[in-house]
Amino acid sequence: FYRSEQRRVVRLAYGVLGDPGLAQDAAQEAWIRYLRYVDGPRPQYSVPLLVTVALNVARDAERRRRRRPEDLQGEIRDGAPAAAELADRDLLDAIGRLPEAERLAVLLHYALDLPLDDVARVLQKRTGAVKSMLHRARGRLRALLTPEEEISHGR
Repeated sequence: FYRSEQRRVVRLAYGVLGDPGLAQDAAQEAWIRYLRYVDGPRPQYSVPLLVTVALNVARDAERRRRRRPEDLQGEIRDGAPAAAELADRDLLDAIGRLPEAERLAVLLHYALDLPLDDVARVLQKRTGAVKSMLHRARGRLRALLTPEEEISHGR
């Protein structure tokens, strides 16, 4: 389960934090917390639970970083995914400018390939609400990523 889901956990943390080093640290912490939930003689592994735990860990790390940015600057560590490997920088910047709920829906559904029902479960929303958030997010991303001259010329 770890081998199949580790990349997903790191991608989520990177999407929230925007720093490969911090993403690796958050992913490691997420696995530690997750394993506390499933510890037992017959563990029941769950991708939505893992993603929820990873999302909470990444959000906590982001809040801590905003409070003390000089203390928590990440470094690129061996094995950390390169930014180019995770996504195009302009797209990541645009996703980072979305409202939090839309940003998380985009990360969970498109970056992590979670089905809509799992995204809804993680975000504690109805599936229809997630579809609406994704629709709004795509419109905002289109506006953020479309060059000004294309908009003014009606292309």
